[in-house]
Amino acid sequence: MSAQFQQEVLNEHNRLRAQHSAPPLALSRSLCKYAQDWAQNIASRNRLQHRTERKYGENLYAQFGKTQIAGADAVQSWYQERKDYTYGQPDPGSNFTKVGHFTQVVWKGSRELGVGMAVNGRNVFVVCNYDPAGNYKNQYAQNVTAT
Repeated sequence: MSAQFQQEVLNEHNRLRAQHSAPPLALSRSLCKYAQDWAQNIASRNRLQHRTERKYGENLYAQFGKTQIAGADAVQSWYQERKDYTYGQPDPGSNFTKVGHFTQVVWKGSRELGVGMAVNGRNVFVVCNYDPAGNYKNQYAQNVTAT
């Protein structure tokens, strides 16, 4: 995976985070290695699956049948979930599966980002890890603010 792809993912995160008054993320070399290891793992199995260990926040993205993707593609797919998010609530409740990627992207408490990408045939898998993790119950109102 290229440093350019990692930078594109970081830049798109930070562009969107700024719209929500969230501080910019910094790319972490160790977190990128962690994300890359998992991207290679899920690509080798051709299966989009979260780690069972919850050490960091995690967003996953897959593109099937096309190996060329831009760094912004994955981030934009997660950000599109904002349409289902209700601002000001203590947590999204049962709506979490519809908005959890978006809220992690703009979570104010997250400071570092790791980016991994791996290809299997014509399928691409992207993993982003966040430290500290977001999406904590009763912390949404202060960490996810409207544009």
